[in-house]
Amino acid sequence: MTTTAKTEIMNDERFAQGMTWAQYFDSIQANKEKFKYFHDEFTPKPEEVAWFKKYHAEKGPLKMVVIGEDWCPDVVRGIPVAVRLAEEAGIDLRIFPRDSHMDLMNEYLWRHEFLSIPIIVFFGKDWKELGHWTERPATGYKFIAELREELANQSESDEDTLKTIRERREGIQMVWAHETVRELREQVLYRVM
Repeated sequence: MTTTAKTEIMNDERFAQGMTWAQYFDSIQANKEKFKYFHDEFTPKPEEVAWFKKYHAEKGPLKMVVIGEDWCPDVVRGIPVAVRLAEEAGIDLRIFPRDSHMDLMNEYLWRHEFLSIPIIVFFGKDWKELGHWTERPATGYKFIAELREELANQSESDEDTLKTIRERREGIQMVWAHETVRELREQVLYRVM
């Protein structure tokens, strides 16, 4: 029987190929104002930051890898959340554009087939993967599903449905941001404590 070891997807050299927030922000072609807005407006709760700092100090340095593309609405909301958390908690973060790092993206396909973004991955000592998070928080999925069901009965066009979804989610995006941080803590890092 022949076995093959899983390919190492992240190491010091690969991590260095990712962009810092400043580099990524300078490269943004779409939605730059929205990225800036979400980055400037979102602040993680002090208890969230304290939890990540404690984990970071007790378990060794955390590294965060984020995969996304600037045209994606979930990325526009998600990357600033990851960046602000990393800034506040002292976590080293690098951003990798999905379309130019498909080998990395292919490791995190949602349901093993979808190129859903953003992806937020935590690594610990010796680049041991601790877990990852995909796209949007559960409350976001529930909101979209319920709204699509409601709109399905109104026989709107696909374009009108998307417009309505965009309009209705405007007021709840900061709630989703805090839910994202909560899920990162509870669904990813609690598993490895």
